[in-house]
Amino acid sequence: MIFAKIERNFNLFEGCELILECINRINTNCVKYDLITNKYGQDVIPAWIADMDFKTAPKILEMFSKRIEHGVFGYTFRSKEYYEAIVRWYKRRYECEIDPEWIVDGPGVVPMIAILVNVLTQPKDKIIIQPPVYPPFFDVVRRNDRIISANRLIKTKEGYEMNFDDLEKIIDEKTKLLILSNPHNPVGRVWSYEELERLCLIASKHHITLISDEIHADVVYKPHRFTTILKVTQEKVAVLNSPGKTFNIPGLTNSYGIIPDNEIRAAYKSALERLELTTGNIFGMEGLRVAYNDGEKWLDELISYLQENRDFVYNFIKQQMPLIDLFMPQATFLIWLDCSKLNVEDPQKFFLEKARVYLNPGSDFGDPKSVRLNIACDRQLLLKILQRMKLAYDSLVR
Repeated sequence: MIFAKIERNFNLFEGCELILECINRINTNCVKYDLITNKYGQDVIPAWIADMDFKTAPKILEMFSKRIEHGVFGYTFRSKEYYEAIVRWYKRRYECEIDPEWIVDGPGVVPMIAILVNVLTQPKDKIIIQPPVYPPFFDVVRRNDRIISANRLIKTKEGYEMNFDDLEKIIDEKTKLLILSNPHNPVGRVWSYEELERLCLIASKHHITLISDEIHADVVYKPHRFTTILKVTQEKVAVLNSPGKTFNIPGLTNSYGIIPDNEIRAAYKSALERLELTTGNIFGMEGLRVAYNDGEKWLDELISYLQENRDFVYNFIKQQMPLIDLFMPQATFLIWLDCSKLNVEDPQKFFLEKARVYLNPGSDFGDPKSVRLNIACDRQLLLKILQRMKLAYDSLVR
């Protein structure tokens, strides 16, 4: 099947007070596009890694311009206003009061997880993750000589749920840590207070520390509401977050943690100092401050557009490709597609070869019969992606 090279000139989304703008990212050393098209061909449409094609919030860009005009990019520390912005964000967006003393700095959420793994566990200790789940959770455990203990999610008629019975069974004296994806990437679940409470009770019973990756907390669709695990417990828990996904600035590699426990917080900060990772990127620091102080109007517009994209994809697949199972995501700009009913060994390879669409392979998440689709792009491009997938799908089911 031969496809013409896709049109790269994206349009503006009109009819909004703040115009959400899609950007041509080709030839910018872009992981999402250039890395894939250089490897597989210019006719491939990449629809994978979790960043967006939208220009970040205007207020952030205004601040960046002022810093560039200043012309000096020397060593910079995180200001009092930086930490206050985080405190206000958790209170305003998540209705959660946090002490600024709990906040720790980070060079990215995944590196922070790696540091905590080394601080809180020993080689050959067991760490629980909940597949299908974000691939670096697997990597950070294995690469640090720890053992993965998989507490797989249950797929029900209503969606994915935690398997609490299995969780109790797999815990033993070597189990020290659980890494939580909240909201869950890739299945898009917003965990309820009751689910998190039950999880915390089990963790407390067995003296297990929880790491809650909350980087997707801001892209949540009504009527669902995000619950930070800090509203459930502040004992033996570390919350990690960043405005990177929300405001499409992940390349600035700035993150933060919220660790109420004095001992865990001190151990983390000591490790950060030993690794000489205490300095940060000027634009990452300032980007967070401006995003959390002045970015909500842009964010609300983003969520509205993403929700329309989500509904569009869901309805298209349900109607046009019914053998692909999916649930309406409650959060994130990612959709998890269960292709186990299709007669293909590797659905990611199938859609790459037959549709010339590059999706995240489910095998990376612990489920080789699924793929992950990124919907944070122009809707016309999204339509092209789905049309190509439909043609490939039809070649199987006719």
